[in-house]
Amino acid sequence: MLNQAMYSLCDLETFIAIVENQGVVAAAKAQGLSPATVSHRLSKLEKALSTVLLFRDSRRIRLSPAGELFYQRAGAILEALYDAEHQIGARGSAVTGLLRVTMPPWVFSKFVMPELGHFEQQYPDLKLDFMITDQFVNIVDDAQDVAIRVGQLADSNLLSRKLVSNSRIMCASPSYVEKYGLPRTVSDLKAHYWVCLPWQRQLKLNEGGQIVNYNARTRFTVSNSDNMTQAAIAGHGIAIKSYIAIKDDLAEGRLIEILPNSLVDADAPVWFLKPQNSLVTRKTEVFYEFMKSLFTEGTKT
Repeated sequence: MLNQAMYSLCDLETFIAIVENQGVVAAAKAQGLSPATVSHRLSKLEKALSTVLLFRDSRRIRLSPAGELFYQRAGAILEALYDAEHQIGARGSAVTGLLRVTMPPWVFSKFVMPELGHFEQQYPDLKLDFMITDQFVNIVDDAQDVAIRVGQLADSNLLSRKLVSNSRIMCASPSYVEKYGLPRTVSDLKAHYWVCLPWQRQLKLNEGGQIVNYNARTRFTVSNSDNMTQAAIAGHGIAIKSYIAIKDDLAEGRLIEILPNSLVDADAPVWFLKPQNSLVTRKTEVFYEFMKSLFTEGTKT
């Protein structure tokens, strides 16, 4: 039930605009209002809720803990309302708002970036905020709407849809093989160098039907999967890569596969994930369809 000091849908929309535009002045410009009106609406909302939603100083705004929770819940409710209006013909066809997405660098650079311009043309009013990282991101704690993940899923509290099948392989450049030789057995790998993500040094390999735990011998690690591919192509060592990430490099001879079928748990599908309690919104659905379209039959192993 709303507090006695009632607030309106417009007040909620203005609060969301302040957060997403990182300030009162920018929000006022985005909404076609005066900064004074935007500030008044925020004050009215905070008074109605009897709490501080935003900490404000001369440089920036910052959500309070209550504001963070209210922003996530109110934003989801507004999205659901807009979608309901659209479905009954009471709202235009434009997809609007902010969508926060996290994904690995290689998915972004190889698949998303080349086609992102087409998506932006189709949905010019939808803002995208990308968190590009190979590290694990808790999409609830880090307030992400969508996560694109690669590999087996450990978190059952997420809604998941598989985008494409994929597997991981070991690979190296021809120049590396020419210098250090081609490993013929898993035991041969002990004499070789690797280029790895920092958390990828503990390997499980299949040697004659036996699972062998293996510590990768590295001269350096790199925290970005795109940079790791370039390091492997430059001849710095053996890398473990998603097949669909390096398919072109394999076909064009920049990389060659090492010891096929030797990796344990090589199956690494690409997933589209959302928080369990998230509402179905048009912005997440159009982005899912976009991501699904990027992974054609030609990308599959």
